[in-house]
Amino acid sequence: MLVDTVRSFVRRELMPFEDEVERTDEVRPELARQIRDRAIETGLYAANLPVDVGGGGLDFLGLALLERELGATSWGLQTNVGRPSRILMACEGNQRERYLLRAARGEISECFALTEPESGSDAPLGIRTSAAATGTDGC
Repeated sequence: MLVDTVRSFVRRELMPFEDEVERTDEVRPELARQIRDRAIETGLYAANLPVDVGGGGLDFLGLALLERELGATSWGLQTNVGRPSRILMACEGNQRERYLLRAARGEISECFALTEPESGSDAPLGIRTSAAATGTDGC
């Protein structure tokens, strides 16, 4: 049922805009909102987050199936379906409403930025670091 739902969503809500996005190299803001709103209505938005914070509560297999189906379309379109970063689960106190719950509802989006001279857009594999023993902490 999950695969059928996502596959249908991709065909109806994303694929019709592939040519436009490829031609213009952008997703119009109103189209991004339309996709987000339809993903919320369909129950796909924040499917990666637990139910108790407003997410869909999918397990790893469900998420893999969701991502496989979304992968049939461009990243620029599918990113608007919304899979907020699970790092938001670390929010505490007033951060939960301000960031986590609002992101799960699609009211805000989090961003990730990284500056490493050697990594470019390949953060996981491109980061280089080094360490030197100083003797101050027993190392």
